[in-house]
Amino acid sequence: MDKIKVIILNNNLEERFEIENALANIDYIEMVRTPDDFEEAQAIIDSDLVDVILVSSSFNGSGYDVAEKLSTEFVDKATIIIEKEINEDSMYQAMFSGAKDVILLPVKPNKLVDSIYKANKITKKRLEFHRKSDVNRKKTSGYGQVFSVFSTKGGTGKTFFATNLALSLLKETNKKVVLIDFDLDYGNVSLALDIVPKFTIIDVIDDIKSVDSDYIETFLTNHESGLKVLAASKETNVNDFINSEHIQIILKAFQSAYDYVVIDMSSRFNDATNPAFIFSEKLFLITTPEIMSVKNIKGAITTLTDFNYPKNKINIVLNKFSKNSDIRSNDIEKILGYDILYKIPDDYLKVTASLNQGIPYIQKYSRSEIAKSFINIVKNITINQN
Repeated sequence: MDKIKVIILNNNLEERFEIENALANIDYIEMVRTPDDFEEAQAIIDSDLVDVILVSSSFNGSGYDVAEKLSTEFVDKATIIIEKEINEDSMYQAMFSGAKDVILLPVKPNKLVDSIYKANKITKKRLEFHRKSDVNRKKTSGYGQVFSVFSTKGGTGKTFFATNLALSLLKETNKKVVLIDFDLDYGNVSLALDIVPKFTIIDVIDDIKSVDSDYIETFLTNHESGLKVLAASKETNVNDFINSEHIQIILKAFQSAYDYVVIDMSSRFNDATNPAFIFSEKLFLITTPEIMSVKNIKGAITTLTDFNYPKNKINIVLNKFSKNSDIRSNDIEKILGYDILYKIPDDYLKVTASLNQGIPYIQKYSRSEIAKSFINIVKNITINQN
């Protein structure tokens, strides 16, 4: 493989030697000469064809300001911040400075090498995409509708509903549909669709300053049905550094590129993903004919009401519906103060089989009553569209 040229911007000799020693025996990494100040750094980066820039957070007064300047001036270089401690504020500064990662001192050689490799790969990938895009820029769809799926109780079938709704939209409308996993705690969309994502939402966040309706396509995973998916991260701890501004940027990019954006939300109100409620044309609240599930949805409705959420956006979905249920649907409506707009029949064995096999229900059982229910939902939400 081609060597990755790395420059270190750090005036602290001890810290710089520590980083150099960590990279000394890596065959595919080549260190370039170290500058004394910012002006010399710019000259070296320009002349020595540097790939990755390691910037101390204290370099030239503020490493974050330096990273932002370099990210703007040298768009073909990847920048990584070197920090002594990490917190939400430092991660926030790093992401919006254009840095691809933050590495803590004392450095862990394996983590540093992995960060350099990944940052370089993402940057090259972005440049290659934009090079091709400039030659043959695709036409975007305009302004897509956002449908969010939410429930505050596990086991109600939130992910089941989101995946099958997205696939039904794709099948019945023949328009562009993307499914986003915004369950930052325990996202299961990839598992439900039996896909192995190469990139996740964290990779998007790492390159958030470059995200637009074209570039975001490169982070999506293709399902065999043709559905596009933005997967949740497998590492829940890194999701703490995702904020509402990131989510807004992502949603705006998808709205510009897709006709329909389906979101599988987390099972709690989350400051980071709350903008999805605002962007949504329709919010599907999923409940089941069980007292705890109904109680939780009632609490969610109360919270939404407190925030003056538009009532006309709320769509109550009764999942696992059966005429033999202990709680009748009209009783649920009285408790919630909302009509149940959609009912998904109970079919425990087939639903379980489809989930265990990673085959979406409407694909596996396309003539079932549940499949017909999703067709009905799609017809209702697209009735006024061409």
